[in-house]
Amino acid sequence: QQQALEQELLAGREELARRVQEEEALRLAQFSIDQSTVGILWVNWDSRVRYANRAAESMLGYAPGQVVERPLIDFEPGLHMDRWLNLWKNARSSEDSPQVFETHCLRADGSLLPVDVSLSFLRFRDAEYLVVFLTDVSERRRAHEQLRDLSAHLESVREEEKAHIAREVHDELGQMLTVLKLETSMCELAYADLDPGLSERLDSMKRLIAQLFQLVRDVATALRPPILDAGIASAIEWQARRFEARTQIPCLVQVPDNLPALSDARATGMFRILQEALTNVMRHAQAHTVEISLTLQDGMMCMSIADDGQGFVIESGRAVSFGLVGMR
Repeated sequence: QQQALEQELLAGREELARRVQEEEALRLAQFSIDQSTVGILWVNWDSRVRYANRAAESMLGYAPGQVVERPLIDFEPGLHMDRWLNLWKNARSSEDSPQVFETHCLRADGSLLPVDVSLSFLRFRDAEYLVVFLTDVSERRRAHEQLRDLSAHLESVREEEKAHIAREVHDELGQMLTVLKLETSMCELAYADLDPGLSERLDSMKRLIAQLFQLVRDVATALRPPILDAGIASAIEWQARRFEARTQIPCLVQVPDNLPALSDARATGMFRILQEALTNVMRHAQAHTVEISLTLQDGMMCMSIADDGQGFVIESGRAVSFGLVGMR
């Protein structure tokens, strides 16, 4: 009997030590969660928040304790109960695969906060929760917008410089070649009869001058096609016909009538994307036909370039070319 009592006391001490260890581990976990910069919410199946760490309360703009027991729908304008239950079901059926997406959270002051969301299913003490991890991406979004604005500005400066160089090439070189052509003609009139071989040499010079005229026009057009002044529709049609003449690949163009006018920067951007896409078709696609379409959708102008050649999946690991980066 004494031995049984000793064993019972030993088992009690072991159980007490185990509980102390569990409570210590729980306190450490609680401390880690509370100190995390990632917002963490434990949510029931009915979408009510059962726990919110300090980061989540701060992100959402609420005082400590004000987030708990509120439905998650209060913090996500696009969330409704059917969608929430669908998220719950998907997370429950794939516990090892968190669901990840981007959204906006509604803060206490009515402002929207862009966040990355990760959902993981959790079973804890005979209860089930969907753990919502929130990462504030407002700074990242802001940096992305600034980078995009800078890229657009640099592209605008680049196009302006191209247009300036195109004008200089066309006007200055064009004028010099015109004078040279006139001087050659005058020389032919004055001296061709004095030297039988001079006429042939002057004809060769005039052919060379004509080639230089064409080269100047080609360089100026490549730098800044004058057809852009006639509108994006005309520019697309012009580029398609040039592509056909160069590659012998039929190019079908579908453009609606009465397109709204675009700013010079937007028209130039679309035109450069078209040029790069057609260059990719010519170099890599091994296509037999190309289709270019311009459509208006919800106030947006959308351009599509499709071909019947071979393609590739960007996510396949193939190195992304500078052409694709430039188009983006």
